[in-house]
Amino acid sequence: MAMGGTPSPSGAGYRNDALAMSIARQAGARLADHSPEYLPAAQVQAISEAAPAGATVDKATGTITFTSPAVSLTVVAVPPGGPDMTFRVAGMADPTIVVPKGATVQIRFINADTDEAHGWEVTAERPPFPFHVGAAAFLGAFAQVLGDPTAAGDGAETISFTASAAGSYQYACPMPGHAQMGMHGTLTVR
Repeated sequence: MAMGGTPSPSGAGYRNDALAMSIARQAGARLADHSPEYLPAAQVQAISEAAPAGATVDKATGTITFTSPAVSLTVVAVPPGGPDMTFRVAGMADPTIVVPKGATVQIRFINADTDEAHGWEVTAERPPFPFHVGAAAFLGAFAQVLGDPTAAGDGAETISFTASAAGSYQYACPMPGHAQMGMHGTLTVR
């Protein structure tokens, strides 16, 4: 295949990690000054470790469970000191998040990666992922791709959606190839 791409051994089709990282680095630089808000890196570190209000956090199982109809949490892409190609919520990499059906879910998405663009979305697709993750499963369940940090801080965006249908979904980075490289977790609506 062109540009060193190979079929994924998982059967997801085309995969090219080097191309995905190149695209994300270029997008990160170009989008660095286009975030809706910015937060200081020191604040982002603390936020990425904090348990969301109203949630039960089980670090042994990697699960965050909400029971109220109003859900609010912060998701940090590639947090300081964290593994690459992961999201951190409540001090855990890519935890399973459980919300009640019909809940209004507010996500504050922060890109803390110093040299790549990342976004966040909920999708009905399941691993193995294609190179391009499909559309959002719920209206509004998509945080735009945010660029590299600036002197103002790490880029952030707050979104809100209704978890209107029960089921198992994935939250994933919509940048090409990132979900294939492991940047995803499970969102359960019940």
